[in-house]
Amino acid sequence: MQYRAFGNTGVEVSVLGYGCGAVGGLMVRGEHPDMLRTVEYALESGINYFDTARMYGDGLSEIHTGAVLRELGAHDALVGTKVRLSAAEFGNIEEVIEAQIDNSLQRMGRDNVDIVYTHNSIGAASNPDGGQLGLDDLERIVGVFNRAVESGKIRFWGFNGLGDTETLHSAIDRFGPSGMHTCYNMLNPSSSHEMSAGFPYQDYGQLMQKTAEKGIGSVAIRILAGGALTGDSVRHPLAAQDVAPIATGQTLSEDLARTSQFSFLVEDGYTENLAEAAIRFAISAENLSTALVGLSSFDQLEQAVAATNKGPLPSDALEKLEGIWAAS
Repeated sequence: MQYRAFGNTGVEVSVLGYGCGAVGGLMVRGEHPDMLRTVEYALESGINYFDTARMYGDGLSEIHTGAVLRELGAHDALVGTKVRLSAAEFGNIEEVIEAQIDNSLQRMGRDNVDIVYTHNSIGAASNPDGGQLGLDDLERIVGVFNRAVESGKIRFWGFNGLGDTETLHSAIDRFGPSGMHTCYNMLNPSSSHEMSAGFPYQDYGQLMQKTAEKGIGSVAIRILAGGALTGDSVRHPLAAQDVAPIATGQTLSEDLARTSQFSFLVEDGYTENLAEAAIRFAISAENLSTALVGLSSFDQLEQAVAATNKGPLPSDALEKLEGIWAAS
């Protein structure tokens, strides 16, 4: 397992991170023995970063992740979680965020957590009904985060890199978070690659390049595009059966149809399957700290680890991908 610097924090993270969310579903809807076996294998394979959130399974992911890591004695595992404001909570940001941090720690059975991110989208103006934080909202949240760092409840804090592209870049400049989540996959690689003017999806303006330049750790999400980049429409029983795409097509089926343009990676022998291709593509980004894979089963983790250990895609495969994006 390769390790990379998480920005300027001094922390080294495994290039493959363990996603504890509801899309994969294992850490929300799985049986305890399956969770235990899978997390144990992750640790044995060198994965040291686990990413959860209070909204995954209404707190179940935090509860299960914390319990399994304690049972395995994985005291050195790095854990990130998230805070999220509902529309009714925008008027009382400081008290709500402080309480959410405390509640997350209680659910996970921890005195502190390595990093807490905002989970709302970020935009030019505050929009409570749309769940969108404006920069002034972020400023109030950052104040709470900094006090939580001072009190020892959290080590670092960061943002969810979803929302308006220009405002996301402004938030980095204004606040200097330690970490940033960003959507990154073969369908939408704009967080690391320069896109043509006709690119059909949101262009994140090489957000990961900016985080790298600023010494901010980056966490790639949706590297499998919610499962579309596996090329398989059949979903695991534990997985979310209806997944809303992020920064790609209107539907998961639309994204699935577009994966055919990447079939050359398998046909030309670069990878054994599309899931491997998607994972190896994500870790090919040198400005990325860690790529999260959402899991439904032990077998999926085994395959993800095997793919990761093969390393980034060859340069000629990446060049062919650049040609596909240019023609989009």
